Amino acid sequence: MQDSRPPIYSLTLDIQIKKGKQVYNRTTWAVCRYDTPADIMAHSKYTMDRLRNEFYGKNHKGEKRILIKKVRDKKIVGYVNSNAI
Repeated sequence: MQDSRPPIYSLTLDIQIKKGKQVYNRTTWAVCRYDTPADIMAHSKYTMDRLRNEFYGKNHKGEKRILIKKVRDKKIVGYVNSNAI
């Protein structure tokens, strides 16, 4: 039964954020169903919102750019609930 459900990953990510004219590279964590940078940015709204709030805060005015450069480490921590598929 566990093979038919998609896995949930604990990820270590290399990200790039832009504040003003400065570009910063950071390492952070995420828990997500997706394991590639493109899939996380395109499909995982909760993960991207958490990263924006973590690095910019809720009072930041202006554009909140976060780019996931690389998935450094991934580990399967569970499987998606059958009701969420």
